Amino acid sequence: MAISTGSTFPSGIEFSYVPIDLDQVSADDALACSKPLPLALDKLLEKNAGGNVLFVSVPGAFTPTCTENHIPPYLDNLASLKKEKNISTVVILSANDAFVQNAWGKLLLKNAKLGAVDQLPKVIFASDPNAKFSVDNGISLDLTGMGLGVRTGRYAFVVNADSRNVSYYGVELGSGVTVSGLEAVQAAKL
Repeated sequence: MAISTGSTFPSGIEFSYVPIDLDQVSADDALACSKPLPLALDKLLEKNAGGNVLFVSVPGAFTPTCTENHIPPYLDNLASLKKEKNISTVVILSANDAFVQNAWGKLLLKNAKLGAVDQLPKVIFASDPNAKFSVDNGISLDLTGMGLGVRTGRYAFVVNADSRNVSYYGVELGSGVTVSGLEAVQAAKL
């Protein structure tokens, strides 16, 4: 199974996550966390009928490039992603566990320029346990030599919830943020 622009997003994929309520994020304690829930992507796509789901993957929560350059532009531009690209849900993905993703997500969202929450797509900080999805699709990053193990790579893709068609797919080949960044997704024809 390998995804690419024009391919059909596979069935049966499941991540894990701890929900973050955008209405409450400013008051949420990043150290408080609930039990992780399964995130069945088949159901997620069904719930987003008529919209697009954006997936943005990073090698690690709390790492410099991911925290400073990659994810904040997405969070600061959620309203325009919804309005201009019909993004109904944004899934921020990493091989980190759901607890780490939740804490990182709360801290990033507290610093984001969100605006009116009712105008925004849903935001989910999810875990790709053991980077299984990324490994299966050839988009993982082996950082074992640095003591970090196998991680999700740095990539972004957009799935049309109705057709399950992957309308944008960008995987970074180097260490920077280009094809997986906000500007590339904004420029894409979805």
